[in-house]
Amino acid sequence: MFVRMQLLALLAVVALVPQSGAYYSGPFLFWGLDDLKDVQTPALAGLDDKALRDLYANAAAVVVFLRNGTTKLTEDNFPTFKRIVEKYEFVYSPQQMLSSNPLDYNVNAEIINLVGSASQQDVELSALFRDSTENYGERKVLGILANQWEEPRVLHKREAKGGDDYSSTSTTPGSPTDEPEIADSIYNVPGKAILYITAPPVLKMLNDSDEGETVHVLDKHTLSTYDARERESKLIVTFKGDDFNKLTLKFRFDMDAGYWSMSKVDVFVMDTKSKDGSKTLDTTLELEGKYAPYAPIGASYSCARQLVFRNGTTVLTLENIQVQPALEGKTKFDSAWDCVGFTTAPILSGIFVTSFMLIGLTIAILAILDIKPPNRFESRTGKQLTFTVQE
Repeated sequence: MFVRMQLLALLAVVALVPQSGAYYSGPFLFWGLDDLKDVQTPALAGLDDKALRDLYANAAAVVVFLRNGTTKLTEDNFPTFKRIVEKYEFVYSPQQMLSSNPLDYNVNAEIINLVGSASQQDVELSALFRDSTENYGERKVLGILANQWEEPRVLHKREAKGGDDYSSTSTTPGSPTDEPEIADSIYNVPGKAILYITAPPVLKMLNDSDEGETVHVLDKHTLSTYDARERESKLIVTFKGDDFNKLTLKFRFDMDAGYWSMSKVDVFVMDTKSKDGSKTLDTTLELEGKYAPYAPIGASYSCARQLVFRNGTTVLTLENIQVQPALEGKTKFDSAWDCVGFTTAPILSGIFVTSFMLIGLTIAILAILDIKPPNRFESRTGKQLTFTVQE
């Protein structure tokens, strides 16, 4: 009886816990912070909620990686990740849910969905964690490995037997490698950032082997994420192509003195055709030209001309762009700063010509006003005035 009451109380507590982490599930692997060496993990229970909150708060950043596959977490499947974990303190927790959501306790927390085979997930996870440690500092980033949680799909099958209808129900989990594919050019993280272009981005890369050119038209993408920081933020968009290449673009926004600018784009390309999922490109492209997208924080930037980002033989082209970071909860663009502006060459030429004509017209009017017609005494043909002076 006492054991039954304990179970009922436990179920009641679980029901009252906010399901903030309902989109991912355990077991969980924590690594990266030195504070993990002091964390005690019961064999059949989860981490204490206060310990979790302290870990989130003490970390400079928190990165939650969601495995999207059924492959076991073994040394053969994740060799690079194993070498990274061995460098840090780590804790394994068998719990199925986290009682506290890291997004609520750390402003630099983000969630990254890992897709593809185990080798591809291994490369992507390791590269992204290294990027975070380079940005925030060694042993200051808390990594969390979890599983993506999906509601089971219910299938109904009806068959006619002996004049009666029988309904059988089975639960089948969704495909672990399925991610929503969005066939548009609107990259939106609600309340954080929006980027819109009228045509899909085009990435061109020169091949070293045959001196040919590989062109990727990035017309299919998954959900976008936004990494907000004090001095620099990133809009991260992952694309899927028919050639099975996975491409990630990170649009970098520099924040300074109340203004933002976007002059660089990070490009990460993973060759999923190879068996080891080797990374083929990881570079930063810089904008060609003098004027980068630029606007005050709280305003968007719009430009109808083509923007070209380049680094050597790698070129990214964006057509007719409108973009705004740091939306601060808003869901649509604010007023736009246009790249055309008010001081283009034709406008300056028109102002110069108009000013020149106005100056000439003013001189002409003043000259006309200075003309005085002669009177009757100033006429040469008229009789002259004679004055006689007598003493």
